[in-house]
Amino acid sequence: MTPIFYIKGGILNFGDKNIFSELELYVSKGDRICLVGKNGCGKSSLMKIIDGEYELDSGELFQDPVVNVGYLKQDVKERPECTIYDFVMSGFKDPENNKYHADIILKQMEIDGTLMFNNCSGGQVRRVCLAKTLIDKPDILLLDEPTNHLDIKAIEWLETYLKGYEGAVICISHDRMFQENITNKVWWIDRGVLRKSNKGFKHYDQWHQEIIESEEAVLHKMNRKLNAEKSWLQGGVTGRRKRNVKRLANLQSLRENLQEHQSRLTNAKARLKIELAEEMKKTKFIIEANNISYNFPGKRLFNNFTFKVKKGEKIGVIGSNGSGKSTLIRILTKELEPQEGKVKHGTNIDITYLDQHRTELNPKHSLKQTLCPTGGDQIFLQNKTMHVAGYLKQFMFDPKTLDSKVSTLSGGESNRLLLAKILMNPGNFLILDEPTNDLDMDSLEMLLEILAEYKGTLIIVSHDRDFLERLVTRTLVFAQNEVIDLYGGYEDYLKYHRKEEKISKPKKVSTPATQEKSSKPQRLSYKYARLLEVLPEEIEQIEQRIVTIENKLAEPGFYNADNRQFSLLTKELEKIKLELDVKMEQWLEVEAMQGDISE
Repeated sequence: MTPIFYIKGGILNFGDKNIFSELELYVSKGDRICLVGKNGCGKSSLMKIIDGEYELDSGELFQDPVVNVGYLKQDVKERPECTIYDFVMSGFKDPENNKYHADIILKQMEIDGTLMFNNCSGGQVRRVCLAKTLIDKPDILLLDEPTNHLDIKAIEWLETYLKGYEGAVICISHDRMFQENITNKVWWIDRGVLRKSNKGFKHYDQWHQEIIESEEAVLHKMNRKLNAEKSWLQGGVTGRRKRNVKRLANLQSLRENLQEHQSRLTNAKARLKIELAEEMKKTKFIIEANNISYNFPGKRLFNNFTFKVKKGEKIGVIGSNGSGKSTLIRILTKELEPQEGKVKHGTNIDITYLDQHRTELNPKHSLKQTLCPTGGDQIFLQNKTMHVAGYLKQFMFDPKTLDSKVSTLSGGESNRLLLAKILMNPGNFLILDEPTNDLDMDSLEMLLEILAEYKGTLIIVSHDRDFLERLVTRTLVFAQNEVIDLYGGYEDYLKYHRKEEKISKPKKVSTPATQEKSSKPQRLSYKYARLLEVLPEEIEQIEQRIVTIENKLAEPGFYNADNRQFSLLTKELEKIKLELDVKMEQWLEVEAMQGDISE
């Protein structure tokens, strides 16, 4: 297909720093491109080149004269004092042509256009700016973290919309499942080079690994050549001294090339890693909530909800914005009293809570002051001291930024700093409310590894479906004014939903790319190992409850004596039988996986 935009031989420098050399890319209608790379590699700079905000220092750039570009930036600063509708309609050359499409987009994204834009929260502003970008239907749509602050319903709507989009889409996003579902190409900015793949993001991990293995093979050959040169020189004699001088020069050049290649390869393979101390305080249970209720005038959140949290569980919480997720968290932490029911904490419980508003950070403090509030430059981690610069480096902060103020940080940087702060001393019960917002993929992988190894109890609220699927062993789903408690991750919720709604044709959800690396896993993941441990006990408890209810319902005269209780027990029996089916299916699947590994 004829490109509508291309760059050949592009060079971009910021002062003495080279961002791109010999940049070459082509964009055609129908392209849905995933743009990936480490923080600071130039992803946003490339977006700004395509948008026209940045000019190349040299090289050829072509854009079809009739092609227009729309750009959703990660940080939105403008907050004009006007209605949402007036804001989304501003700046268009012919607003009349966009009115019909604007009404459709605002309705589908559940945005009230009559509200004042300057009164919107940060999450609402992002949602409105996304709508404004979509309304103009640009030929090239640039999206920088479009799923931030969207709930799962909105993300799935956006996926459907982009799959049918006629123009080209270039997207930066930490949401792996979103990228897997919408993209058909990948651009990877790797150490100053733009690598391109004509397959979507679901094939990225395999492609990435093939490149790394190829470079390792080159490195191996260079090592062999270096060793051969060393052997030749060590066996040299006086008569070969002149030739040895040349050989020495070649040897030094080889060493320098090898070191540079090794350094570049190490950077490409680098994974941030920091281990958390094991849980020190022991307790039989963490939290027990009995028949709790909380509602707002005209809006029901949850009623008579009973919930027990066991030590060591990893629980995900999903639901639409405003469904009551954060309210439940505040009740469980006793920050908010339930309107009905009681919450009981176990002994020696030590809660660390990251809320979605990031209220723990003081904008006037420096990064160093944030982690070392009493002074000095050492932090205490795992019973050892560590220099604050080295610790922050693991969260992708340059040591030169230690004295920078928190107020100067971007959303992603603020999130990483707060994670660094709370993970210094996470206690034995960690609650994270939307921790993945504004994080890139490398940061997400780091966080995933940390939380998988965490020995305490974890509750995590997130709209990142892939993140939850790879981490949690239990899920609370806020749906239709009730809270559904299920064992498993996001995929298990979909199975439950399909059964409950009796959907004849289930919606296809991509399997996370990390599961495609090998057809035969070497060991069960934390999630499935935990399920294998807890499911038999849970199944037995449900079976016992079913027997108890059936015996009660069979008692002579029970129906006439307490018609209301009979109705409640009948409904409960129907619900837990469905839950038993889901858990039995999960247990059989995990048993089969364990059997494959054992063979």
